[in-house]
Amino acid sequence: MKIHAHTERLLIRDWTRDDFDAYFAIVSDPEVMKHIGNGLPRTREYVDGFFESVLSHQETRGWTRFAVEHRQSGKVMGFCGLDDQTGRIDFGWRFGREFWGAGYGFEAASAVLWVAQNTFKLTQITCQSYPDNVGSIRIMEKMGMSKIGEEVVFSRPTLVYGFEAEWPNGV
Repeated sequence: MKIHAHTERLLIRDWTRDDFDAYFAIVSDPEVMKHIGNGLPRTREYVDGFFESVLSHQETRGWTRFAVEHRQSGKVMGFCGLDDQTGRIDFGWRFGREFWGAGYGFEAASAVLWVAQNTFKLTQITCQSYPDNVGSIRIMEKMGMSKIGEEVVFSRPTLVYGFEAEWPNGV
């Protein structure tokens, strides 16, 4: 298993099949999912598809939505990383509720952003959020991103953030 980055509290690493149940527990929590996609908890079938995608991307291109592990406990906390299903490089994170409110999101996002830009040389990275997901918006702004556009996703207004220098005309 490859470790892409680490902080004092976190390991940013590749996924293994052993992470399936921990990730399923996170995304089947309605509170975790209320600001994601259609707002519904995810099924085992969804997690199967997620794992097929991240395991394939790990192997073929190296970057994906990386697993985030709590160093002290060894627990899978969720993910932080990148995908390109929207036609852009979309940067996102998702953490189990027990890890909210302790700064882990920004800590992971900062480490993964460094890896994305310096190891994989990725540019024009964007993040999306529903306007009521203030925690994610706060992380984007702390990373130096600004609102560069708006879209509608699942019939909901969605804010798109990025680095203004890379998106002078927005998305």
